[in-house]
Amino acid sequence: MRFLLRRAMETLLVLLVLSVLVFLLTSLAPGDPAEEILRRGGIQPTAASIAALRAELGLELPLPVRYVRWLSDVVRGDLGLSYVDRSPVTGEILSRLPATLRLAGAAALVAAGLALLASLRPRGLGGRVITAVTVVVASVPPYIVGILLISVVAVGLRALPTGGGSGPGAVVLPALTLGLAGAATLTRLLRADLGQALALPFVRLAAAKGLSARRAVTVHALRVAAPNAITAGGAVLADLVAGAVVVETLFSWPGVGQLAISAIRQRDVPVVQAYVLVIGAATVLLLALADLCLAAADPRVRRP
Repeated sequence: MRFLLRRAMETLLVLLVLSVLVFLLTSLAPGDPAEEILRRGGIQPTAASIAALRAELGLELPLPVRYVRWLSDVVRGDLGLSYVDRSPVTGEILSRLPATLRLAGAAALVAAGLALLASLRPRGLGGRVITAVTVVVASVPPYIVGILLISVVAVGLRALPTGGGSGPGAVVLPALTLGLAGAATLTRLLRADLGQALALPFVRLAAAKGLSARRAVTVHALRVAAPNAITAGGAVLADLVAGAVVVETLFSWPGVGQLAISAIRQRDVPVVQAYVLVIGAATVLLLALADLCLAAADPRVRRP
């Protein structure tokens, strides 16, 4: 219980620091939000109209007061209004977040599946091929991998759609693009840990007594390698969620990453602010969840 309380307080503190950084970075950005909103609405801004709108938005208030108001709105689920069409940003984020989570989940399955296949048979042909491919893919930018997959699989072979979020096949190429890079990190770490675990005396003794190689790995070695795998898995999953923005744009995937790119092009500050906050909070919570799983797998972590 003490570990849970300590970890919860640490997570809340990190989220508070994140909110301060997001607010300051977007509030101190060049340009006047009131003037931007008037121009977006087709109104020629004047000194009087700008002053009136600044007063209505509370932009004349001191920065700490604005931050407290903004944070209280965020806690209530209000992320503000878009500069472009004055629609609630919360609704736009919530409508697109499931697509991003679906893509990150599929990419995580790709990464974990390939890492396990390569680690369980590290000296086999399949394990060597998977390791080589994931290392090569991890050494080039994701958009290059995505362009190659689109050119070969979607355009050349016509086996899968080039993008969009309709149909179960649409997620395959984006998930491969995103998951192959994460698989390289997991594969290298899991292979090293499994190799060390299989060399432990009690695992070798179990094998000498007739335990099959598969049971030696699944029953003993994976349990020993689990703590490091959980830590790496949490970090990789957080990277997949945060790094989905490039893949979503490349494959026209209707997630929050594509929304953020569109908002950056239109200088829609509230949407960009909400995207950074949501993705940052998701990253912090995923890492906290990984820590809790690690504490459940290894009781030594719970010690103060």
